[in-house]
Amino acid sequence: MRVLSHWLGLSGLLALVGCGGATTPSEATRSSDGVFRRASTLGVSATEYRVAPPDKLMIHAPGVKELDQLTTTIRPDGMIQLNLIGEVFFAGQTPKEIGKTLTEAAGKYFNNVAVQADVFEYNSKFYAVFGTAVQNPGRKVYTGRDTVISAVASAGFNQNSWPQRVRVSRPSLDAGDGATVEIDMTRVYLAGDTRQNYLLNEGDIIYVPYSPLAAWDEKTRQLFGPLSAGAGTVGAMQGVGAGSR
Repeated sequence: MRVLSHWLGLSGLLALVGCGGATTPSEATRSSDGVFRRASTLGVSATEYRVAPPDKLMIHAPGVKELDQLTTTIRPDGMIQLNLIGEVFFAGQTPKEIGKTLTEAAGKYFNNVAVQADVFEYNSKFYAVFGTAVQNPGRKVYTGRDTVISAVASAGFNQNSWPQRVRVSRPSLDAGDGATVEIDMTRVYLAGDTRQNYLLNEGDIIYVPYSPLAAWDEKTRQLFGPLSAGAGTVGAMQGVGAGSR
């Protein structure tokens, strides 16, 4: 009777997981009140990324050997040390803003100089992928142009995943509530529907749950694994007893 009650409880749980209470992708998008932005050719770029320690920069300054192809790491105080120019505070600025500042500084020594700054290594910001239903979970480097598709593709599904119920949560930066959107990834890779390929923010959390079948299988092993092991032990003992007669 105890096993039967476990099975009945499991059946109810799977029914709830499979068809009850979950928000559809469109409803979740509306409830987020515009928090999640679709990725686009214009939006998927590093133009909004703001550097911070210990990001590493690559400086391009054709014709200025003191600066050209120079790599430098932003120090904990937000400063960098450059040949010719000296110490400059760059934490919180975009690469475009940094390039403009360096162009003005180098213009004091050179004519018609154009300096460009790129992020060489992203080391300061992260998002996370959770769930035992992905191959490579954990903290991921945020570059300012990460999308749901690129993040999920990098993490990788495994045989236990439920791609129709991928959730992306965005914690609130203040005391208010955050926002969560549910995404059916099968619409992406089977139908090419990228309307829910949102641009990620620093600190976003992606969760890939177990599928109902995988959850059922796991629960079954938990319930009947000890019974199966016990049956095998009993059988082995009976075999030993029969052989000793």
